[in-house]
Formats: sequence, C-alpha cells, structure tokens
Amino acid sequence: MVPTEEPRSRVREIIFLGTGTSTCTPNVPCITSDNPQCNVCKLSLTKAGAKNNRRNTSLLVRIDHADGRERNIVIDCGKTFLVSAIDLFIKHNVKTIDAVLLTHGHADAMLGLDDLRQWTASLKMSIPIYCDKETMDVVAHTFPYLVDTKCATGGGGVSTLLFNVLDDLTVPFFCNDVKFQPLRVEHGKHSDGRPFYFTGFRFDGISYISDVSQIPDETRPLINGSRLLVLDALKWTTHPSHFSYWDALAEVRKFRPERAIFTDFCHDIEHSAMEVHAKKIRAEEGLVVDPAYDGMVVAIM
Repeated sequence: MVPTEEPRSRVREIIFLGTGTSTCTPNVPCITSDNPQCNVCKLSLTKAGAKNNRRNTSLLVRIDHADGRERNIVIDCGKTFLVSAIDLFIKHNVKTIDAVLLTHGHADAMLGLDDLRQWTASLKMSIPIYCDKETMDVVAHTFPYLVDTKCATGGGGVSTLLFNVLDDLTVPFFCNDVKFQPLRVEHGKHSDGRPFYFTGFRFDGISYISDVSQIPDETRPLINGSRLLVLDALKWTTHPSHFSYWDALAEVRKFRPERAIFTDFCHDIEHSAMEVHAKKIRAEEGLVVDPAYDGMVVAIM
C-alpha cells in the first residue's frame, strides 16, 4: 500500500556485504597454481591486501523506521550471502532481514534465497521479496519450492517468502516505509542481441546500480540529483556486460553526485590502485570516487 504522506523513516547507513563478481576474489586457481601470476588474488589473502577479498556483490540498507524500530533490507542475496551474514551481521548487531530486493536473475544475485529459511524459521516470520518479472521467472524455475511450497519434498524447512513482482518499473514502490525508485539499465545482451536488463534502485538520495553496461536515456533523469551514486566498475579494461572503471568514472563526471562508490570488482583490479586514482581525481576534479570493499559502512546523513 502506498502511504498517503511522506514516510518518516530514513536510511541510517548502508553496509557492503560483498563487492565482487560471481566468481569472487580470490579465484582459487590463481592461489593454487604452482606459478601464480595474479597479484590481486595473492594480495587478497594478506592483511595488507584484505580489501581485495570479495564476496558476491550485495548491500545491506539499515533503516530507522517511523515506529522506532530498525529495519534491514538486503539488495541481492547471492551465492555467498550466508558467509557475508555470518561475518557482518554479528559485528553490526543485525537481528532481522525485513525485505530483499533482487536486481536480476543471475546466480550471484539470487542463489542465496534458500538460506533465508534460517531467519524465517527462527523468527517465525515471512520475508517480502521484490523483483521484476524476468527475475521472478528465473527464481520460479530455479527454486520452484520457494514459490510454491507444494513443490517441496518435505525433507527440510523452506524459506517463507512473499514475492512481490514489480510490474511497472517506471514508478516507485514503498518498502518498510522507504520509497524505492527502480532504475532499469542494461547488463549486457542475450545471445540474440536483446538487452539483458538489470534493475537498480534509488532510495533516500542514493542510486545503487551494481551491474551495468549501459544506462538508457530514459533512466538518466531518475538518477540525476543523487547524493550518493554506487556504480559497477568491473576492471580497468572494457567488458561486454559491465562498466569498466573508466566507464563508471565517465558517468560520475556526468551525474556529479556528492560522492560515488564503485563496486562489483573482478580479480583484475586492485583496491589500493583504485584508492590512488581516487586521490588524483579528487585533487584534480573535485570528485569523490571511492572503491568499496566487503564490510564497508557508509553513514547516510
């Protein structure tokens, strides 16, 4: 139900649960090789280079709700979600998952849905899931028993999930009293040339687009004016389904948010090297462009 007045809830902080691609970093063959050549994967296992250790890209949105209680919304629940939760939920005293927003139907965004049974069972609650129709179709094919519990075999518990399909991605919806505007972008193409779409979200002055190869003209006005812009920056060089670092930087120069944070990195890009570039860009252009890392906390003022 859409509130009749502006909600009094606000986003207090966001936490990056993961900042890596589907394969994560380190890549196991890089660290088991007799003659490893990948500097980033080796660094990721050291204390000095730990910010290169990356799980599947995911975000936790922490909300000070109008009723005085905290709400927690997860954006994307991929293969490494449970590991992220074990690592970070204890550190930050996260007790509940109050909703999950799915951006697309890839493994690194939705294969952790089955792990939500730990929360729904122990807390005796259901978790709302929000996604577009294409993503819903993938979820239904991958996890039929989560969509229709009659398909379960009875051998174990099943996550209790309430699926909400976003039929009109041009209009915002409310989740836990916070307005979310879907941001439709391209994330590569299907084999027949059709765009594969990714749904980002704008909320409380934040635009979150973690997988993108092209931003359509009709989506740009929805991003304009964002205070914080989170963007995909897979690696230094070009890629057919992701922004490179330089593609993402070009978009920051166009949108000029107060701050930009890059995420969704592969093992071809090293964290401290991006920090060096961030200092240079800030000194020369006045743009704040930071690389994210797993566990990074950003307070929203």
